[in-house]
Amino acid sequence: MIRLGNREPVWLDLADGVRLQVRPITTPAYAMIQAQAERVFDEWAANRAETEGLDPADESVRRGLMRALMIKGLALYAVIEWEGVDAPVTDDTVAAFIDGHPLLAALFYHRYLVPLEDRYSEGNASGPAPHGILAGAQDIAEAAGKPAAPAATNAPIANTSP
Repeated sequence: MIRLGNREPVWLDLADGVRLQVRPITTPAYAMIQAQAERVFDEWAANRAETEGLDPADESVRRGLMRALMIKGLALYAVIEWEGVDAPVTDDTVAAFIDGHPLLAALFYHRYLVPLEDRYSEGNASGPAPHGILAGAQDIAEAAGKPAAPAATNAPIANTSP
């Protein structure tokens, strides 16, 4: 059985007196943000990567830029109020906050998604037990028999060298 997540905004404490009030993430919103990040990456790869001297086929470039785009997209979606930032919450100020404070941006990403990661990692009591038997389930496997004796001789290996 799974537990349903909180549907009310929450406050995330970051650092340096910065707090963000965020709306909860939903599957459609996450999918939309991911699709938008992929579209922006593709546009960047086609139009600006070469002039910036970066190879979009390089996995570290792709992963780094995709993560940055996801963080910004999530913040633009989620942040509805903040404390400790001397500006009103607008798309431009949220984007400037994420771009200008990479460590706070990474902390936001982690703290915003950690409830989802916690629910996934705990499995909400629906994952298999480490020994393969679900709680309350009957073990119907028969005990293994005595192992067979090893082969008396090793099979010959063909010589493949010229």
